[in-house]
Amino acid sequence: MQYKIPQNVRREDKIVGPLTLKQLIILGVGGGISYALYVALAKTYVLIFSIGVALVPFLFTLALTFIVVNGIPFHKWVLLLSEYLSTAKQRTFIMGGADIYSATIFAKKTTDQKVAVKSDEEETKTDKIKKLGEITKILDTYNTPPKK
Repeated sequence: MQYKIPQNVRREDKIVGPLTLKQLIILGVGGGISYALYVALAKTYVLIFSIGVALVPFLFTLALTFIVVNGIPFHKWVLLLSEYLSTAKQRTFIMGGADIYSATIFAKKTTDQKVAVKSDEEETKTDKIKKLGEITKILDTYNTPPKK
């Protein structure tokens, strides 16, 4: 038996004509803001000025709704642009600039902990851990300039 496999599973559903729900919401909010600006300014200012001021958010709303830049919707492009402008452009490496990580096996015991009697096998494990700690200390300080 053969079944049809959907091909465009990531495409948003069209609600009204060619508009998706997200586009309808953006148009509704932007149109509402533009209308509120027009109504507030039309009472006190000249008609041309109030229409001009209300036209700015409406045009931005149209751009957010319909423009696609390199296959990316304009609203996502604006968010990516703001992220790019707010983050660092160059990353630098500073040796020893990070927090020092100390594993719990090297942590000092508190007075609340009970000291158990260690067998010969456990003592050899602690010797190995001490040697491992010394090796890591040598590797961490390798090729670093001496402290003055």
